[in-house]
Amino acid sequence: MSLFAFELGRKKELCFAELVAVLGKSRIVERNLDTAIFELDKFDPTELQDKLGGTIKIVEIFHDIPHRGSCKPLENDIISFISKKFPELFQNYEGKLPFALSFLSFKNPGEIDTRKLLNFSKKILKSLGINCRFVNKNFSNTKPSTIYKARVIEKGIDLCLIKGIRDLFIGESIAIQDIDSYSLRDYDKPKKDARVGMLPPKLAQVMINLAGQNTKTIYDPFCGTGTVLIESMLMGKQGIGSDLEPRMVEFSEINCAWAKEQFRMESPFKIFQKDAQSLTKKDLPEKIDAVVTEGYLGKPISKIPDAKYQEFAFKELSNLHSNWLRNIHELTPKTCKVVMCVTAYKVGNNLIHLPNFAQLAKQAGYRVTETYTYDRDDQIVARDIKVLEKI
Repeated sequence: MSLFAFELGRKKELCFAELVAVLGKSRIVERNLDTAIFELDKFDPTELQDKLGGTIKIVEIFHDIPHRGSCKPLENDIISFISKKFPELFQNYEGKLPFALSFLSFKNPGEIDTRKLLNFSKKILKSLGINCRFVNKNFSNTKPSTIYKARVIEKGIDLCLIKGIRDLFIGESIAIQDIDSYSLRDYDKPKKDARVGMLPPKLAQVMINLAGQNTKTIYDPFCGTGTVLIESMLMGKQGIGSDLEPRMVEFSEINCAWAKEQFRMESPFKIFQKDAQSLTKKDLPEKIDAVVTEGYLGKPISKIPDAKYQEFAFKELSNLHSNWLRNIHELTPKTCKVVMCVTAYKVGNNLIHLPNFAQLAKQAGYRVTETYTYDRDDQIVARDIKVLEKI
């Protein structure tokens, strides 16, 4: 087994929960600010990366140095490591080599002299007869998007220094989020409708992973424009969706057909019109392994809602969730988890959550096992991601 670090996305707790769901608790070595380190057997890094909506990049660790809080005294140890490792990695390299130095989980960015390490790395590469270029602008830390666009991982090396609890880990990035593919799925699908919410593909992936690793058929009773279905199919699962509005059924069908051709997927999908509150067994003849849905978040709003509006909206949403959860409970097997978004409102620096949701879920036959909030600075409506298991 080897050590691998996973750089966590913006919502750290949610991203870490996805990793635990996919890789297992027993494989965790440690969790720190930006990364989680796991001990794993060898795997296909691109395949795993493409499955993880909450992981920015995967790093294979090949060296560690104990530290005592500060990594500043370790610069000479890092230099010594680079002087030995680079000749081993690049002895037969041809062409211009893109090079990045990434620092992860450092509270103090100035704790290590980036300029010194970059210049030394360049010196070693030149001594090997290699023409190289840094992607670290002004000797600062490098954004993952820059590393991706410069194709550093494919053509060169993204050397990562990761500050752990007791060790400084040194490794090489072996996979990074395919931002072009995410953008294509998010913005270029044929049918879009901002009124029904715009569930990001990355978040849909995280939610599907939280539902469990042995799921083969995912059902979305509020399928909208088909994001959950598309991401399920990309993971090799069958996607089944329904929606109250015929227009959304049409949009999902068009988008799923587009994605199936665009990404050459073999996974099947099925979409039908139905109110989630009145589903019957005839509507779901297939065995549903998990229910994953953004659901209805309420009417679109352009300003912070006052207390009266919040009360009205939460009452409407509570009634809807109570009805459809009771209904789906009767139609799915005992092991079928529900992963759903529940509306929350951002009021100033506070989040106002739908009240008494745990009690509502219990009355419908579920217990809430996990809760994570997904929000953005420029949005009023946030999502509480709830993982439900049958009681």
